[in-house]
Amino acid sequence: MSYKDIIRQLRLLPDYIRISFLQIAENKIQLFGAFFTTSINLALYILFWGVITYQIPVLTGFGWVTWGRGELTFLIGMTEVAWGFGAFAWMGIWQIHWYITEIGIETFQIRPAGSIYQILATSLWAGGLIQVVVGGIMLSYSVLTFGLVATPFSIILGVLALLIGQAALYLLWSCLCCLAFWMGKNEGILAISDALEYNFARMPIDVMPIGVQYFLLFVFPVIFISTVPTMIILNLIPLSFTMFYIGIASLLVIIWLIVLRIIWNRGLKNYQPVGG
Repeated sequence: MSYKDIIRQLRLLPDYIRISFLQIAENKIQLFGAFFTTSINLALYILFWGVITYQIPVLTGFGWVTWGRGELTFLIGMTEVAWGFGAFAWMGIWQIHWYITEIGIETFQIRPAGSIYQILATSLWAGGLIQVVVGGIMLSYSVLTFGLVATPFSIILGVLALLIGQAALYLLWSCLCCLAFWMGKNEGILAISDALEYNFARMPIDVMPIGVQYFLLFVFPVIFISTVPTMIILNLIPLSFTMFYIGIASLLVIIWLIVLRIIWNRGLKNYQPVGG
């Protein structure tokens, strides 16, 4: 696969995105369902944190970080933004083990770009952007209602940390999906991973026991979904810790990219065409 082949395939990305928008526009029920589900989830978590902060007005996190009702509301919106973008850009992860075990990857193997990239590109889901918009409204509401302060520089750093950390987490998921070369369909592993993300993403992870924090930072980096971006955007941690978190996320991206490449290449050697 040459550099020109990769560039040629990347140029098709706008077409993949356009097709995704056309598909979601044709299915109005799915579009309404995404908006309705996101709104209900937001309402439930606002109620949940409202009850918590009524009993405990302030949660103390890492050192000097405190989580009041305003910060926790912002955390909810940040989680929705992260999950919405994840649903848009990374939806194909959940398809990888299906392609390996049931659908087949032969078609992707004869194309110039990497098979995993093609699976992700053909699985873009524009409905996730509805969740991004709803989450963005929640962020604006929390800033205006509770007087939170965010600067353009902190927003840029927070979004950067979110995107890099999200890539690290979902590349790890991709590695787990590729175990299907040897294990077959592995919904159980993915269900556990999904449960970890769902249960911890909307929590201020820095208030957890230190062992849990380390696990959710270095092993299964859910902390980058909402906790770290929220702390960065709201200037709750100094710049040195911001760069530390971004550095850790970048290192994890490199590590899981290497691991993914190794697993995928070794898996292809054992791959048997579906039905063959």
